[in-house]
Amino acid sequence: MVIRLKDAIVESIQETETRRLKLLKLSSRSEGASISVELPDALSSTIAPNEPIGVIIDSKPIPKGESARLYVEGSVFKRSEDNGLRVVGSIGGLRIVIDLAKATASQINTFASEKFYMVLK
Repeated sequence: MVIRLKDAIVESIQETETRRLKLLKLSSRSEGASISVELPDALSSTIAPNEPIGVIIDSKPIPKGESARLYVEGSVFKRSEDNGLRVVGSIGGLRIVIDLAKATASQINTFASEKFYMVLK
């Protein structure tokens, strides 16, 4: 049940209203996916705009995830399947929104439980 976005890029890194937080927007046009995630300055400082980035999301812990730039465990708050799949969740109390325009059954099943794991390489 793994979601892999191999050709994702960092669309933008924006300031938020909260001090020392950045809003990262990632997208993969070929997969029809977009991710927006709030991260502290310290975690977002190693990522630059327009940079290619690999994204892996799974419902189970990801082996070798510790060797990635970012390895997080998230919680699912809301999931809707109206126009594709939209997942709103939290990573350490910070908001994450995942949109998949062409979600497969296995990708939808990744968010069936309340926990998910994400790696940015």
